[in-house]
Amino acid sequence: MIPFFANFDNGHLLLGDCLEIAGSLPKRSLGLAYFDPPFFTQRRRTGKTPDATYDDRWPGDLQEYLTWLRPRLEQAIPLVQEHGSLVVHLDYHAVHYVKVLLDEMLGCQAFMNEIIWHYTGGGRSKSRFSCKHDTLLWYAPRGKPFFHLDRIRVPYKKSSGYARSGIVSKAGKQYLPHPAGTPMDDVWDIPIVNPMSHERVGYPTQKPLSLMKLIIAVLTNPGETVGDLMCGSGTTLVAADLLGRKWIGADCSQVALNCVCKRLTQP
Repeated sequence: MIPFFANFDNGHLLLGDCLEIAGSLPKRSLGLAYFDPPFFTQRRRTGKTPDATYDDRWPGDLQEYLTWLRPRLEQAIPLVQEHGSLVVHLDYHAVHYVKVLLDEMLGCQAFMNEIIWHYTGGGRSKSRFSCKHDTLLWYAPRGKPFFHLDRIRVPYKKSSGYARSGIVSKAGKQYLPHPAGTPMDDVWDIPIVNPMSHERVGYPTQKPLSLMKLIIAVLTNPGETVGDLMCGSGTTLVAADLLGRKWIGADCSQVALNCVCKRLTQP
């Protein structure tokens, strides 16, 4: 039985471990499976209130972390549709090990992109380069995935000659600038959620709504289902709701799901 926590017009919230939740969902039901697991920071992550916490400490070190993560990925991968995508969001602590794990599980040919989310804010290191990016590993578990790059074009830089008049190839063919701007590349400059922002909900490691809207817009169509089975503060689900996607969210923390419910019902 699927442990429903709350139902909404476009989706369902489920309380429980990702491993059990993924095993209870219909196969091939997700256009996008987004994974935002603990990052192996070896710290207890605390939000604005003491109850908004989760433990990212692993006594058995990296091997314990990977042993925990692997079966959850194995259960989630069958949920991805024929032209769907799997996106795993991590940082420098473990992303290179998880990349090898996913290549082993899905095959190197399933790897599509390493998207770098670059941000600023927070403290600055005086002993090394400051760590100011996360990595999103994009995989297509079943072949060619849906991809609509025109939805996330960005304005040309003012200094771009191409933006003014286009370019002419050696063969004489002219390429004119696209009226909607230039395609985004694999490095995304998006600010973190400002501590004073109305968007901030006080849950640790909250992701920006603008980041999740980009991912969902380019990898899914309206009406498809987005799944985030470690949803935390629920940014993925809020973004999916705003973009007209169906969604399924889950977390083992009732505090997290209470936060999600509040976000989904507030004006």
